[in-house]
Amino acid sequence: MYEHEVSNRIPLLLALSTCPRCIRMKRFLKEHNVEAKIVDVDMLSLSEKKATYRFLQPINPRLSYPTLVVGEMAVIGEDYEGVKEVLDL
Repeated sequence: MYEHEVSNRIPLLLALSTCPRCIRMKRFLKEHNVEAKIVDVDMLSLSEKKATYRFLQPINPRLSYPTLVVGEMAVIGEDYEGVKEVLDL
């Protein structure tokens, strides 16, 4: 489902539209001019949610948000230092 983003190292933020941590992470990415694909999982259709969960489960078994995926690397939660590291900010 997100093979294009992963294979091209396009930052992919899996978030929830109402999650305060997710909102702060979106703001952080915007403030640092990071062009990421942002997916608000709670706004997806049921079939898209299921596909997203299947994608996310091996990366983040707790299915917690926000989760930022960059290539083969992932940053879970509000780990801004981790985000800076994977994005070379």
